[in-house]
Amino acid sequence: MLDPMTMRCLRGFIRWIMPIPFAALIAGCAVTPEPLTPDELESQVQKDMERLFLEETESLPKVLTLSEAIARALKYNLDHRVKMIEEALALDRIGMDNIELLLPDLVAKAGYRRRDKRLASKSSTLAGKEDPDYKYSSEKGSVTTDLTSRWNMLDFGVSYYTAKQNTDHALIADEQRRKATHNLMQEVRSVYWCVVAFQVLDKPIRDTLDLARHELANADTQLREKLGKPLETNRYKRMLLKNIQELESIRKELSTARITLASLIRARPGTEIQVAIPNQGDLQPPEWDIPIGEMERLAFLNNPDIRVGFYESRIAIRETYKAIARTLPGIELTASHRYDGNDFLKYKRWREWSAGLTWNVLNVILGPERIEHAEIGEKITEMQRLALRMAVLTQVHVAERQFRDTLTQFRLADKLSQVNREITELVKTRLVGDRSVRDFVYEQTSVIASRLRRYRAYAELEAAYGRIHATLGLDIAPKEVISDDLRKVTESISDTLSAWKSGDLVRRALAKEKRIAKREGVEGGEEETLTEWAYFMPGMEANEAPKISLKWSSALEGHDKEDHDRDHSNGDNGAALENWRSHRISTSISD
Repeated sequence: MLDPMTMRCLRGFIRWIMPIPFAALIAGCAVTPEPLTPDELESQVQKDMERLFLEETESLPKVLTLSEAIARALKYNLDHRVKMIEEALALDRIGMDNIELLLPDLVAKAGYRRRDKRLASKSSTLAGKEDPDYKYSSEKGSVTTDLTSRWNMLDFGVSYYTAKQNTDHALIADEQRRKATHNLMQEVRSVYWCVVAFQVLDKPIRDTLDLARHELANADTQLREKLGKPLETNRYKRMLLKNIQELESIRKELSTARITLASLIRARPGTEIQVAIPNQGDLQPPEWDIPIGEMERLAFLNNPDIRVGFYESRIAIRETYKAIARTLPGIELTASHRYDGNDFLKYKRWREWSAGLTWNVLNVILGPERIEHAEIGEKITEMQRLALRMAVLTQVHVAERQFRDTLTQFRLADKLSQVNREITELVKTRLVGDRSVRDFVYEQTSVIASRLRRYRAYAELEAAYGRIHATLGLDIAPKEVISDDLRKVTESISDTLSAWKSGDLVRRALAKEKRIAKREGVEGGEEETLTEWAYFMPGMEANEAPKISLKWSSALEGHDKEDHDRDHSNGDNGAALENWRSHRISTSISD
């Protein structure tokens, strides 16, 4: 056996040497940056390229129609698919919240414990008489299990409002997907008509450029050989160079359209996409004869931004409810089933129940400040919602005015293109001599430029028409169709585009909303009237509020903020009418 001095030295050595391996272990676990290797980058690039253009996408048809282009964009466009996945994720979160937030906690435990010495103790009486013998009542080791269910009423109340807020977040994701769909559709329509213009004008542009460059070379030859009048020849060169410059500018403007369209429909950039070219007289402007008041009403009911504002207002209101709930005491109920393998116990299995009252005094002290902060947030979202209404109202009027202006521009461009074509045909009939060739180059350039302006005006007209429908919130295809096969999506969009262009889509939406309004009016015992809608701001009198007259049901009048809170607590998240009814209404006048 070692002597005491040796033992002390050994313990000191161990105390100093033991930290070294632990320090080495910690240093070995330190995290250092690990950049990707060239092989890893190359492998990831190859996988991404395959997923970009080979995964899930169907081959392009020989001739791509507008309906097919929109269908492919809705089905394959990556940005749009991100919005759809975000919406699906938000909807899945609702089911998780119902389990995670609203149900009681259920915790299962199992373990084994052991000690090297027994848990022995002695006792003493109140008189101070001590029992000299040590006693124990448990084994050195035992197995324990525990299944406990715990439910707190305060946590349930707060979790309930949190779950309701998450449902509104899911609805916001749905509206953001709708807005992304509208924007994507507008972009596809605009780019599609640019591709049509490029496909129609590309060959005439190249032929005219070849002819202009040939004439420019002849003019240079005349100047070198001093043939003809130098002043007239240089003027001719100037005219040719201006025409070449204009034609190259047109070609540059249209050359990227196919690349952009390929990106939107998830095709490889540089793909030679052939689009369906309408006949010369088939570019008919769309019809639009809906009164501005009806447009305002549809926008206020269906516009995605308007609906997002409503849902954000409800989220802010429920945040106030949560702040109030946190100031209340919480009742906690607990039930458990336990097991202990200690052989000294008579009953190794037993059940326990308990109830308790908890109250966080700090929450009571900070409660008024938190409630005030939540109410300020509620007022801010309400003001933002009203400001958003005014912005959407402006968008409706701007979209309608842009459509009228672009319609006028298209008709002028159409007439100018027709006149230039007739002039060119006349010049071609007497194409004799240098002067005639010079006139033909000039007139052909004018024809190409006017045809470009015509297609550009038509593309702007279609874009303006699309902005109207996007502002009104009219969907091109139901959400459930987007996930179907491409052929069905194309057919659905083709039918919708036909109804869109004829105006039936808007008329059906108006008829649907009028039926809802009439039903609400009958249930309320009132008839439909011509109502003045007022946009109230805090501190504003009724006679100071700007008003807009439109047809609606007087059964919706007098709906103040308290009614708004009550109506929106019923969980009917899908009713656009309930969203609209939160808007305040002034006095109605008879139709």
